Amino acid sequence: MDAHFFRALTGELEEILKGRRVEKIFAPAEGVWTFALQSKGGKEYLLFRPAKSVGLLFISRVKPVNPSSPPAQVMWLRKRLAGRRLFEAHHDWINLRVAFSLSPWKQHDKYRYLLLDMKKGVSLIHDLPEGFPAPVSWPSYEEARSNEEIWRDFPQISPPLRKTLNTLDENEGRALLHRLEIGTADHFYISEKKGEMNPPRVWSNQNNTEQEYDSAIEATSVYGEKILFPVMERMENAEQRNTLKTGKKKFKKIFQRIEQEEDRLRALQARKIEAEALQAEMYRLKDLRELDRVTVTHPEHGEIEVKLDPLLTPAENMERIFKFAAKAQRGFKHMERRRQEVEAEHEQFLKANLMPATDEGRKNKNIEIPKKYKNIAASLFISSDGFLMIRGKNSKANHEILSKVSSVFDYWFHVQGGPGSHVILKRDHPSQEVPEQTLREAAVLAALKSYRTNDSKADVMCALVKDVRKVKGWAHGQVAVDSVLQNLHIDIDQSLEEKLSKK
Repeated sequence: MDAHFFRALTGELEEILKGRRVEKIFAPAEGVWTFALQSKGGKEYLLFRPAKSVGLLFISRVKPVNPSSPPAQVMWLRKRLAGRRLFEAHHDWINLRVAFSLSPWKQHDKYRYLLLDMKKGVSLIHDLPEGFPAPVSWPSYEEARSNEEIWRDFPQISPPLRKTLNTLDENEGRALLHRLEIGTADHFYISEKKGEMNPPRVWSNQNNTEQEYDSAIEATSVYGEKILFPVMERMENAEQRNTLKTGKKKFKKIFQRIEQEEDRLRALQARKIEAEALQAEMYRLKDLRELDRVTVTHPEHGEIEVKLDPLLTPAENMERIFKFAAKAQRGFKHMERRRQEVEAEHEQFLKANLMPATDEGRKNKNIEIPKKYKNIAASLFISSDGFLMIRGKNSKANHEILSKVSSVFDYWFHVQGGPGSHVILKRDHPSQEVPEQTLREAAVLAALKSYRTNDSKADVMCALVKDVRKVKGWAHGQVAVDSVLQNLHIDIDQSLEEKLSKK
């Protein structure tokens, strides 16, 4: 997530979350957190997926499906966070972190803040970390445009921002940089290129198709729902979950090894001061032998004790320490390159596993059928527009497609006025629009497996799955419908099953 967008988003979130109670915590998928929030107009959920480049933080009215057995970390967090209220936010936007003050716990001095860190995840902390928030310095306009590596010293000047600055004339570029520095953002943009959405930003990218929003919360909700829900659907596949989990562990170990090597190099490099101190006092040490340590005075750092190899002379010790310090300096350049390579590989891995596929597959009707459908007596169809549709073959299957394979934002179809099969039309995310032709095809499939199958026309109900309830005590397949989206009057095409059937 872009740091400037994160800055605007957390500012807006502070206003709407202040005083609200966290009612429950869930983990619907690997690395995803859901916080159920107190709300007068129906439940709202704060969804958080930490990841530097593909991280998500948004509010949704759609509750993701949660595992029946919550992980231990979720249970730990529930005991310490559920029922507490969120208050003022402390923003460390340059490091993609925000900490919310919490209403007191039973131990008043403990767990006083909820910390959301895009790089490290969720934690409850007693006190804000040292240096929170980090001070933010800014480069000149000329440096921001000319220095390709500027993001190393000024992380808020990201490569996408530099690219935009270089497409603007000087006055526009200076004005954009000034707005970012003072934190003024009135509009937010989501651009799309070749079917792939880019994360929300606070500046326009006129080279791509883009949507403009007046609120950071609105922009991140649109983006978050479209990105997260399809990925969570994919994560229900055990193989996909294992790939992500194994990959995360692998990269964690690699980064730990890099950090250990950097610590070793820093320790060697730090000894250069010892060598300089020995050099400054070599006049009195050169004739000494078999010393395991000596106290010397550095011209800048004062008195220090230096450990020596007693088998070497002080001069030989000095030369050896200088040699290792120089080697460490060269090693840092190698480790910097290695870290960049691993970070790039990590970014590619996360994008491959935490981002949905583009719409290319749907246009080609190249839909992979999840394994969870294989044990259900259901027929599968692909609409003319490439949407997956599932129809139950019997009452048990009608029950199972509602309870096992449907998301709350999918569409449900059933013929009006009598018995028939349930049809589920799968959507990728809650705001996804479905063409009229696909809706009518799903309705025809419902009518073809109903008491109206031999008629030329039929009326079919369409509702959101969340509004279709299985009622305790009722037979399998019998449901109550709380709200109907629309009634479709359709012509029954007997050949449609053959045309759309997923072989």
